[in-house]
Order: sequence, then structure tokens, then C-alpha cells
Amino acid sequence: MRIALLFSLILVLSACAHSPSKDTEVPMEQVEIRLDLAERYLWDDEPRMALEQLRIIEGAATDNQRLHFVFGLAYTVLDDLPKAAASYRQSLEINPSSGEAWNNLGQVRQAMGQFEEAKQAYEMALQQGDYMTPEFAAFNLASLYAAQGQWDQALDWSSTGIEKNRRYIPLYEQSAEFFRTTERYQEAAKILEAGVEARPDNIRLKLMLAEELLSIGREQDAKKWFNRIIQRDPQSEEGRTAQHYLEILR
Repeated sequence: MRIALLFSLILVLSACAHSPSKDTEVPMEQVEIRLDLAERYLWDDEPRMALEQLRIIEGAATDNQRLHFVFGLAYTVLDDLPKAAASYRQSLEINPSSGEAWNNLGQVRQAMGQFEEAKQAYEMALQQGDYMTPEFAAFNLASLYAAQGQWDQALDWSSTGIEKNRRYIPLYEQSAEFFRTTERYQEAAKILEAGVEARPDNIRLKLMLAEELLSIGREQDAKKWFNRIIQRDPQSEEGRTAQHYLEILR
């Protein structure tokens, strides 16, 4: 059985070694193998190699949503933003309910300075009921509003992201930063407390909370958290920082 499976795999890979013309029909199995290989190249930070694999099957898989999505990823890594945007648009023409594609399109539009188009894309991502990571789009939308100095909207979207996924740490850090920027320090401490409650295993959040408490005059509460950080991991960067704070506060 094992020999037969190996032989079958060799036949598949051998067939993949030949680059079909655009008019050649490519079996779906080969399309998926090429797509898997392209994604692996992207994972290994080799976007040009990924593009080679995608171009081999491009003509035979024009209606494949995943093909255009991976093209978008590759062009994004290469910083060819117009092509990345076009690829994501093609992907969405095939599957307009892909929240991930909408979110990625939003990121590309934002990087191109097309802020209104980026907002629309992020909002479309959040409207997709089967989008598995809506907190990403909420985070990006909040960042976009913050970049334009629209802090109330930024905080609203950051809060929405937390509602979508209470365990997503960057949203607590983002919200705290927005509160500090708008000089709402008590609220910054409060959101970090919520973050520590949601992710009690995260030592970085604990340090951020302790520093925030210290900055608003809650020295004893800050000391409590510094001590907890040291007890948890005294040799970590956070542990050493906490120890440094306690030495100063003696």
C-alpha cells in the first residue's frame, strides 16, 4: 500500500513538473498542489517563486477564488499594490462573501492612500457572517480612523473588535494607546485591566497595566502587578523591567 501511494505521488509531481499552456486543461488536483506550493513559498518569504507556481495554472483556473487570493498575497509581499488590489477584486468577484479577501483589500487600499475605499472594504469584511477573524478588520478600521485623528470612531471600532474576540491582545493595546493619546488615562488603565482579565496568561499586558497604574498615581496597585510579573517570570524582559521599577519605587 505504501509503495502504491508513493508511486501515485511521484506521478502527480511528475505531471506538475510540466508547465501547461494557458489553453491546456489542468486537473483540479494539480491546481490545488500548485496553490499549496505557492502558499508554502510565501510562508518561506519567496514571493517570486510563489508567482511562478501561480502563473503555471493561471490560464486553467481563472474561476478559482483561491488562485486570485494567493496572487493578491504574493503581490502584497512584493509591494505591487495595484496588482494586489486587482487580484483581491478578482477573488471577490468569484466569492464576494470572503471576509478575509475584503480585509486584505482594505489593507492594500489603505497602503495606497485610498482611505474611503479601505473603510468600505473593512466594513464589508465585518458584514460577512462566516468571516472567522472579524477582529482583524475591526483593528484595521480603528487604526485607519486613528490615523485620520477621528478618535471616537477609532475607539468605537476597537471596542467592536474586542466584542468580536475578547482574547485578541492587540485590540487592548490599541485601545489603551488611543485613550492615552486623547489624555483619558483612567480609561486606558481600565481597558488594560479588562485585557488582563481576558488574558491572565499574558505578561506583557500585565506590565502595560502596571505602568499605566503607576502613571495615574496608583502606586500600590502598580507594585502589586510588578510583583506578580516577577513571580511569574523573573528572567523575562518584562520581569527585569518590573524589578527595575520596584527598585526605583523603594
